[in-house]
Amino acid sequence: MNIELEKEDIDIRQYRNDWALSLMSQGIIVKLTISRWRGSSSLTSDQLGLKFCNEVSRKATDKYIRLGREKLLPPEIDKQICGIEKKARINLKYHSFPTVWGWFVPFTAFDQWSAENENIKQEFFGLSNLIGEQYYTILDIVKEAYSNISHDVWGRLYSDGSIPPLSFVSHFVNDIVSKIPSKIEIVSSFKYDTTYFVIPMPSIIEDNLYRSRQIERQKQMDNFKSKLEQTAKEKILNEYLKRKQDLIDGFLDSTVANIRKHISELCDGILMAISNEPTKIEITKSHKEKIKKTIEVFDLLNFYNDDEMKNLLIELGNEVDKFKEERNYDNITLILKKIVKLGTEELVPSFDDCSLNHCDGTHC
Repeated sequence: MNIELEKEDIDIRQYRNDWALSLMSQGIIVKLTISRWRGSSSLTSDQLGLKFCNEVSRKATDKYIRLGREKLLPPEIDKQICGIEKKARINLKYHSFPTVWGWFVPFTAFDQWSAENENIKQEFFGLSNLIGEQYYTILDIVKEAYSNISHDVWGRLYSDGSIPPLSFVSHFVNDIVSKIPSKIEIVSSFKYDTTYFVIPMPSIIEDNLYRSRQIERQKQMDNFKSKLEQTAKEKILNEYLKRKQDLIDGFLDSTVANIRKHISELCDGILMAISNEPTKIEITKSHKEKIKKTIEVFDLLNFYNDDEMKNLLIELGNEVDKFKEERNYDNITLILKKIVKLGTEELVPSFDDCSLNHCDGTHC
């Protein structure tokens, strides 16, 4: 009897693993690389007008104290660039799951992510071209700002209330501006690259291992290992075999379990807010927007067919969309509680999910 139960546990685990490996082929890993000249430089004690008792204290300060950085771009422009970079990363985060391999974008969300990413990319390079066109205007803005700063530096160096000579101001400003690259160098420093690849280990290895296991032909497995060795992939194979279960569990945790947990926490927060209403149960406009946004994200990222959660969210959405007088608040509370409870449970795939990839139903 124990042997039969153990065998059943093994079959269920194998079925779950096959399902997870099938899900890995339902999307792609996206690597987003954005780089550019950062428009800043390290500050020195001279630029701050700091005084030292002797050369020893100066060297000690330079060695142990970091004085910060000075901006070489007008703050408004730097803020614009940072805003575009942030928008690009938020867009990828919104349409993907963080996994050990990188950001996993399911095919259900890929087109929407890609279209928005292209718009952001054009905005990024549009700003870089604008910086090139306004290069000399930007230099003038930076010069004027540091010309004003030079007066404070002079005042720290010489506390007699005197006005800094033009030679001091000119040297101070030119020292700053000399750190700004040429127009061509700045524009060409703007890089925006997206790299796509499938989850590497299952895509390279798993199908071959699976076929070898199914037909039980050791010769094919030996040939496969030999081929891996010839192409310098034996190390990858051994590492994958050691970490396979951890990688599978980690993938499910970062995708299926992650979105369920997120939705559960959101609904739990709404439940708490409702219970704190002093006189009546109410769904605020803010809660309605959060519910709608969550349903939208779930529909976008539900590449693993979580119909149980989907149906509850549809039911919840339909209820909160009703006019205020028609809403059944007891029903809303009940649905929210069901979602919270469901979010703590592990999603068990249906038998139909075996057809997603290479599972033939043997382990089901």
